[in-house]
Amino acid sequence: MPLTRACALTGVARSTFYRIDRGYRHHQRVAQPVPHAERHQPAALTEKEKAQVIGALTDPTMADRSVVQVYWSSLDAGEIACSQRTFYRLAKANELVGDRRRGRHSGTSISRVKPTATAGAPGHLWTWDITLLHGPGRCYYRLYLAIDVYSRYPVAWRIEPDETAAKATEMFLDAFDRHGAPARLHADNGAAMRSHELAAALETSQIGRSFSRPRVSNDNPFSESLFKTIKYDLDHPDRFDSIDHARQWTSDFLHRYATEHHHSALGYYTPEQVFTGTAARVKAARQQTLDWAAALHPRRYSAPPKAPALPTTTGINLS
Repeated sequence: MPLTRACALTGVARSTFYRIDRGYRHHQRVAQPVPHAERHQPAALTEKEKAQVIGALTDPTMADRSVVQVYWSSLDAGEIACSQRTFYRLAKANELVGDRRRGRHSGTSISRVKPTATAGAPGHLWTWDITLLHGPGRCYYRLYLAIDVYSRYPVAWRIEPDETAAKATEMFLDAFDRHGAPARLHADNGAAMRSHELAAALETSQIGRSFSRPRVSNDNPFSESLFKTIKYDLDHPDRFDSIDHARQWTSDFLHRYATEHHHSALGYYTPEQVFTGTAARVKAARQQTLDWAAALHPRRYSAPPKAPALPTTTGINLS
């Protein structure tokens, strides 16, 4: 009878059979086993060899080549002594598997350090971006939009036929007059975002700045999320008839979003309630209603119902 069938009939795994058959009964479980990743690996690269791999990946002459191409070029040159898989694993661990070319902003490279930013209350952190809206024919409009991260409240927006630093700066100066200046402003790497004009205005208002890494949308998730909410709205036109049409529709949508949208990440309070500080009063009113409902119908609740908690600290790349 084949061993596979015998094990199936007896309900014994083949690995168990082999362990018993080959006399491994002496095996004893270790009380505190050392994780495999922490064990000494005789074949592992030394720190010097790891540095050689990183040096090859960060060599400016290799910036336009893929990790695989860098590996074989370095191997042919006798500069490294490891497998392709190990080479790639080190590249990934050091975040060197993406675009390693120098940036094109004033001849300096864009920092690839993962940005982090915290918002524990309204005004701690704003984030902004620009997206395209379809106009008539092949025309596109630019939606400039800034939000308060803690409350998701749209603090500034405008729609223009083009993207300029002057218009972005004007938008923010008006927002600072209406809402006060935030402690920090986060943005992508567009020309308007990194412009000297906007930088000067932010410096005057003593506002810190941070930027997303190139082509990493997760570094600006709040703006990206709201853009998706706007464009996936059931009433969003496939194309706007004119720039005035785009402005009117966006104005109506953002007002509705700020005052009526019960945001799941905000405990189902609206952005306006959190931004203006009225969410605490709404929470108390909700709790009063829930207490009344529980007293009226006690069998409907296995435990006293609680109104959703107010938002806590959030931010960019906190985990």
